[in-house]
Amino acid sequence: MSVHPFPSAPRDRCGKIHVMGDSVDGFQVSHESSSGDSWCALHGPYSTGQAAITAAYALNRDEYRGACNVFVCDAALQDANPGVGLPSVPGDF
Repeated sequence: MSVHPFPSAPRDRCGKIHVMGDSVDGFQVSHESSSGDSWCALHGPYSTGQAAITAAYALNRDEYRGACNVFVCDAALQDANPGVGLPSVPGDF
């Protein structure tokens, strides 16, 4: 028996969608170009991390056909999942 990984879609040409901010000032979502030289308009502010994460994935689906990577800041992850703790970092396994 052998394991064959699914091929990954090329995601380096579409840019990145970022969730940033905090629970005090609100969370925002924006798209960064693949070159890193430009950003789209900020969406938000969203009052919860979960709302911002949902908006980021919806933006990726609706505007970029799911081709972008989505990066979520630690503050949004913690707000969306209270009590879980910090996300894993290299070396935690």
